[in-house]
Amino acid sequence: MGVISLFDLVIENGVVVNSQGTFEGKVAVRNGKIAALLANDVPVEANEVIDARGLMVLPGLMDAHVHCGHGTPERENFACVSRAAAAGGITTIVDMPLSDPSTVTVETLEGKKASAEGQVVVDYSLYSGIIPGHLDDIESTFHAGAQTYKIFTCRCSNYPMTYDGALLKGMRKVGELGGMVCAHAENDTLIQELVEDLQAAGKNDARAFLDSHPEYTELEAVNRFIFMAGLVPECRAHICHLSIADGVKAVREARGRGMNNLSIETCPQYLALDEDDLIEGGAFVKCDPPVRKREAVEELWKYVLDGTVDMIASDHSPHSFEKKTPEGGNFWTVSEGCTGVQTLLPVVLTEGRKRGLSWERLVQLCCSRPAELFGLSDRKGDIAPGMDADFALVDPDAEWVLRNEDLFYRNQWSPYTGKTFRGKVVKTIVRGSAVFDGGKICAGEGYGTFYPMKIKR
Repeated sequence: MGVISLFDLVIENGVVVNSQGTFEGKVAVRNGKIAALLANDVPVEANEVIDARGLMVLPGLMDAHVHCGHGTPERENFACVSRAAAAGGITTIVDMPLSDPSTVTVETLEGKKASAEGQVVVDYSLYSGIIPGHLDDIESTFHAGAQTYKIFTCRCSNYPMTYDGALLKGMRKVGELGGMVCAHAENDTLIQELVEDLQAAGKNDARAFLDSHPEYTELEAVNRFIFMAGLVPECRAHICHLSIADGVKAVREARGRGMNNLSIETCPQYLALDEDDLIEGGAFVKCDPPVRKREAVEELWKYVLDGTVDMIASDHSPHSFEKKTPEGGNFWTVSEGCTGVQTLLPVVLTEGRKRGLSWERLVQLCCSRPAELFGLSDRKGDIAPGMDADFALVDPDAEWVLRNEDLFYRNQWSPYTGKTFRGKVVKTIVRGSAVFDGGKICAGEGYGTFYPMKIKR
């Protein structure tokens, strides 16, 4: 057999996982794209050859729920979060619109892109949002490439709550255009009533925070969002960071009635951590919705494994150490949000393999399905000819302990610090070039590129 023409890069001898299954072979790259999938015994010439013997070769992961600092430099920035993504095998991030100002106009989108341009080392896309006073901006942001729209059914410290009337109008407009509305689903009134009662009773610890967010406060909002989605079947409706199995069941039941516009995201913290971790670990585990009881974690895993849950994303929402320190022991003063982009893959891989998660299902959850939902599947999320040459090379058997000093975040903390993981990212490649290798970032800031969403109807 003759030698196949020169490639820029060939990855050989690894176990390749893509949307079609798993195989041992070569992946050949030319001009930043996957040029061919070949058997290991096919001779090739390449400028660079990576021997991936003993490694899993995954599509670069996509984290479609990242907060790159909220416009607050002491929290995070694009440089730090993209380096952390690269270290975690993530080659594409999607940034949320919770910024100052909110990223809901073409002008604010362009401003965020300008901010990211000289910082990112992985590729990225941007959310827009539906908030009061900006319904007329939906069409222009859609055509600017931000085709997913975040809404909150509850109050948020730096993003307006979207009331039902504005939500319905916004969903109709997004549905006309072919985009997707993505909900943080919690009932504001129920939560605030509980908070007031608990504070009046002098309760200010982690247990009180959990008691202010019982499962029914999330389930009610999930059901309300499903109802809205039923009124606008042409609008894709995505539930972010779902923490409860009853919410998944509600979506499954709606799908059984023919509602095919619904999708579900959950996060590593709801698959690995529980109420005991919050009570013992404190502020670094505080997030909204909160982590749940251990039995709820196990029930949620069932729907991750059986295909009901569409995707996993980190909801990386960092804060400074100061904001994660209770004032006078008062847990109410602690800001909500967990770091998570760098640990998404090791957490899901470690916890998932304890429960029978396959490599193929992992790729669906963290690569191919997010790319499909967020309109990037023409180039991201799979290992196939014509796709971007984005890869995460993973040592499946490496055991290691997470240390704060290993984190690339602006604020080096994690709810998983001190925990042992099985499976470690050894190299991350974006469009044919290594961005992370051997524990170090090896791409210059600004290597990452913005890609507009192209959601398929």
